[in-house]
Amino acid sequence: MHPDPGTNPYDWRRHRPRVEIIRPGVDDVAADLGRGGSAVLIAGRGLGKSVFLRQLQSRLEREPGVVPVLLSAPPAELTVRELIRELARRLEVDAGDASGVHEVFQKWLDERGSGQRAVLLYDELDRYGKSAASPAHPPGRDFFNNLELARRDFPELGALAAGSIGVFNFRDSLGSSFLARANRIRIHPFDLDDMSRLTRPFSEQGRPLSGEVLEALFLATGGNPALVTYGLESLWPQPSAGVDEVTEIYAGFRLEHAEFLNDFQRSFSDPALSEAPQQIWELIQKAEGPISHADLEAASQSKNGILRLDFRDVLDLLEAAGLVRIAGSVAADPVTVRPIASILSLPRTPSTAARIADRLRSDLGHLLARLHASAADFFRPGTGGGGKQLVPESVFASFLALGFELLGWQAVREAQSVAGRADLQLRWNGGEELAIVELKIWGRGDYRTAHRQAESYWSDQVAAGAVVMLTDSEISNWPRVYRESCLDPLHVTVDEPPETSLPIRAQFECPSNTVDGVAVRIDHFLVRVPRGR
Repeated sequence: MHPDPGTNPYDWRRHRPRVEIIRPGVDDVAADLGRGGSAVLIAGRGLGKSVFLRQLQSRLEREPGVVPVLLSAPPAELTVRELIRELARRLEVDAGDASGVHEVFQKWLDERGSGQRAVLLYDELDRYGKSAASPAHPPGRDFFNNLELARRDFPELGALAAGSIGVFNFRDSLGSSFLARANRIRIHPFDLDDMSRLTRPFSEQGRPLSGEVLEALFLATGGNPALVTYGLESLWPQPSAGVDEVTEIYAGFRLEHAEFLNDFQRSFSDPALSEAPQQIWELIQKAEGPISHADLEAASQSKNGILRLDFRDVLDLLEAAGLVRIAGSVAADPVTVRPIASILSLPRTPSTAARIADRLRSDLGHLLARLHASAADFFRPGTGGGGKQLVPESVFASFLALGFELLGWQAVREAQSVAGRADLQLRWNGGEELAIVELKIWGRGDYRTAHRQAESYWSDQVAAGAVVMLTDSEISNWPRVYRESCLDPLHVTVDEPPETSLPIRAQFECPSNTVDGVAVRIDHFLVRVPRGR
């Protein structure tokens, strides 16, 4: 944890990070495997399966008489015979022409003597279930079934295999006695405390990352360890960092590392295996509350896939991918499940409207819907042990700026002017016209004059504007209270709002004139950020 000041301690490409934290569950899983247990680890791309396996290996190496063997990937020649030979090589025994794991392990015990135990740690389980030569009968199935047969005779042999959607391919299409008896475990995304520990090298150099930067990182990444490490690696060379830098880093990620995102998608959703994961994921992103079993079951229907995934399997996959959080039990009807805020869950399809004002209104509405769906991620413990509070306005603005960037807008970061600077200044597709967004939290600061502030930022280039007002409180007849508190005192005209539904509590279209007499039209969005979502 004490890096050379001239060396970047973060390298998101490596599975051996120089700065890492011990993941929860390592000790318990290692203890079970050391007693001859078996487990399957399900986790999506970037969640840290490989790092978790290395930490297991390190923990097991400290146990007397336990020999952990980490197999990071299948051999180039994927045959049962080669898999058995590879195991013999890794156990450092000459098993000759052994035809199964039983013979290899018996030879190992004969050479080692009594009291010895071995734990096999297999990464990339999905790859063992594929075979170009025999897709319906891959060698990995026979090998792991053979491994399970050996485990029945040798209590000294433990095993763990790590994968993602391929685990269900083993279960449904290939059959696996190993999976049938293995404990199913998972690892979770980083939380803010994990991320704070990872940033210790910044503090050791006297330039700690601010709480707002950590919040912005958390909301951009959803705690995905690979994405977090990518951000810290990018921030390391910068003498100081703010939330704008976080937006820039992740706005470019989708283009620069599209293959990572494709791999991430395939780790939980492969249409050739099942359409259910993508269908249920889309349902969760659009839901405005808990989802009924009937709706989940309808979304889990797959016409072309070969897997028999029900909605419980899919929720398990999505949770293991770090995409959703589930409160309570999936047996409860309806199921309380929500998307985790990150670039992985932000919308990807921009509005097709021609006018910038219409485009802003549509895209902002979709982003606010996603913010509402991931609402619980925008709360933090209050100071002095108080109740949960919303994150600062700057963090909300950073999240929306990132969402706009991913939809094709450019966030314009201009210097402060006499009138200040709007929370968001946006340009569409390299055009000259600007859109501005002013964001406020109800009851904080100068929230009552948000409309006037938006007017003050208007210029010849500005063609569209919006005010976003957020609250975590349930305010009786909030649209009326908002008009009476924030619009009527400013003598702002309020056009009859269009029909709206949750999560946007109300949307007002307000024409007015700036102090220079320029006619403007500003959309007001009222959004409640519920604590329980």
